[in-house]
Amino acid sequence: MNIRNCKKSNCKSKNNDGNCLIPGSDGLPIQCVGPWVENKYFFLEKYLNASCEARRKFADKDNAVFIDLFAGPGKCIIRNEKREIDSGGIRALKRDEAPFNEYFYFDLCSSNTEALEKRISTTFNRKIKLGDSNVLINELVEILLRKPYRYHFTYIDPFGPDELKFNTLRELAKLNRMDMLIHFPIGAIKRNLKIWSNKRNTILDDFLGTDAWRNLIKGLPNNQIFKTIIDVFKAQLKSIDYPEEGLKLLASDKDIYAGLPTVPVKNSREVDLYVLILAAKHPLGQRIWNSIIKTTPDGQKNLF
Repeated sequence: MNIRNCKKSNCKSKNNDGNCLIPGSDGLPIQCVGPWVENKYFFLEKYLNASCEARRKFADKDNAVFIDLFAGPGKCIIRNEKREIDSGGIRALKRDEAPFNEYFYFDLCSSNTEALEKRISTTFNRKIKLGDSNVLINELVEILLRKPYRYHFTYIDPFGPDELKFNTLRELAKLNRMDMLIHFPIGAIKRNLKIWSNKRNTILDDFLGTDAWRNLIKGLPNNQIFKTIIDVFKAQLKSIDYPEEGLKLLASDKDIYAGLPTVPVKNSREVDLYVLILAAKHPLGQRIWNSIIKTTPDGQKNLF
């Protein structure tokens, strides 16, 4: 009999999909994660809850759409604790207040899409697609543009920058009412920046949608390099009509995250893994996000 041993040194993935070798309690694949994953889900749920009244006028007319670009199998297990939790996409599906009317899930691994299909089989208004979301998104946006009056929310949680291309965000931005919660993989960027700095047409170029960062970081001290990369991403978001006006930050101007309404997600060693960025075209979405990030998952108050 297989015994789950979820210590970091023994945690192995299967077929490079990030899933535990041992199935979940329901017999389906389950993604192995660290305890910090609950921080990002905390802010996802807070935003969906806080924005429910704004979303309701669309949801009441069957016009609210949820998209998950990297859906996974729908369940996670927190290593060490051996505790199973819902993924972000499943949590969005379980909203009681102003629920979405349609759900679109993408994943590159068939084991994930098959597991997700079984876990949400009783939900009739969902579509699950196997394949690269960077490619499949073009067809979906074309379909959604036929009803331009709808509200859309996209959850974007890639393992690393190699999984997401900025052109995908550009495509999503064609939809007038589109909020995007983006997990900016700052940890992976820090680990690989030296390699990418000396090459052309890199993963980071595709992720940011530009190679402008390469010249901008030349000669900068380390504490300014990643702020500059964040600034490049901010400029790219502005170029696809996501305004900067009114945005505040839980950081000073000296912090690398200054200039965007961000929330760092750290591992148990206090190393930044992701930065959560809410991109909203309407000022109300920005105000809601800036309000909810004042409180951390452990109930602490942040100060602007």
